[in-house]
Amino acid sequence: MNWFDKLLDWFSGFTDQWEKHGVKFTLYTTVAILIGGIFEIVPPFFLTKTAEPIQNVKPYTALELAGRDVYQKEGCNNCHTQMIRPFKWEVDRFDPGHSYGKDGYSKAGEYVYDHPFLWGSKRTGPDLAHESQIQASAEWHKTHLINPRDTAKGSIMPSYPWLFEESSKIDPEKIADHMRGLRKVGVPYTDEDIAAAPSLLAGKTAGDALIAYLLKLGKDTAELSKSLQ
Repeated sequence: MNWFDKLLDWFSGFTDQWEKHGVKFTLYTTVAILIGGIFEIVPPFFLTKTAEPIQNVKPYTALELAGRDVYQKEGCNNCHTQMIRPFKWEVDRFDPGHSYGKDGYSKAGEYVYDHPFLWGSKRTGPDLAHESQIQASAEWHKTHLINPRDTAKGSIMPSYPWLFEESSKIDPEKIADHMRGLRKVGVPYTDEDIAAAPSLLAGKTAGDALIAYLLKLGKDTAELSKSLQ
């Protein structure tokens, strides 16, 4: 009998013992999962002590925040990521104009006002973290949202024409409430910011808001990088 067979026999005997004590095994497994879960869940609550806002990064305006809500509601994060990994080929792809200096990948300080994070994990469509610098035309985005095939031949992205219809007007009070809620978790919205929400959102549709959000992505850090060059 070789060493592998001996090891297999030992392991089989070990598992046989646990299988005879199903209640204990379930209890110990549950405890192990809970302990592991604590180490996974607790640290993010203290990230604000290590991830400081990057200078020039501002909270979303009322219109941009409304657009972020639309982005989540329509499931855009299921097909688009919002994080550039620190690989040269990826930085070159999503920062072709070198708008973010020599280190054009995503930084923790860019996301301090994001609740929740929308990093995503699947790129059926391109990453959008730098969208403000890749496609800065509001008209292009409107055309793309109404019918993606008009701007990207062969695109499998769904069309969203109803986002620009009269029935899709933004509810200002709902966004004001959202801003109040975000203020409680550390986003520095002032009373003036919240009071200005109705005027910023007057007559705006969900499509208008979504475009404003897309044109915000990567804008603040790009402006900072250009000011330092």
